[in-house]
Amino acid sequence: MAASLRLRGAASGLLYWSRRQRPAAASLVAVCSRSMASKTPVGFIGVGNMGNPMAKNLMKHGYPLIIYDVFPDACKEFLDAGEQVVSSPADVAEKADRIITMLPTSINAIEAYSGANGILKKVKKGSLLIDSSTIDPMISKELAKEVEKMGAVFMDAPVSGGNYF
Repeated sequence: MAASLRLRGAASGLLYWSRRQRPAAASLVAVCSRSMASKTPVGFIGVGNMGNPMAKNLMKHGYPLIIYDVFPDACKEFLDAGEQVVSSPADVAEKADRIITMLPTSINAIEAYSGANGILKKVKKGSLLIDSSTIDPMISKELAKEVEKMGAVFMDAPVSGGNYF
């Protein structure tokens, strides 16, 4: 019985807390920052088997995309949907300060970041680069060092297309 009384007391405190009025300005700031974030372009490099549905999800939620893939045909549906398709990873970095890479191999990632027309040629200070490629962890660490030298932030967020269950 004492436990149920304590639970009721705790629950009523939570109810009171959740019913408290939030300042109107705080609510307005939250709404404005969310709508502003959705208007900021996101660069997406690699729209193959894994990247395509990820980029479509961002598009579905209102994020304008700057797309690049080594295979131009992979970009066609994004172009048809009104998204901007560019001719190199460097062009993506020039137009977006949030970039997601989803590439199949370490060699592809090295080329996309450090190649002749790679991201690092035009990356802006303060840019956020999220690498979801399936690559060697040592390559990822090296790319992170190079990105940080340019004043940008590198996040290693690998995914796997394998089904292990």
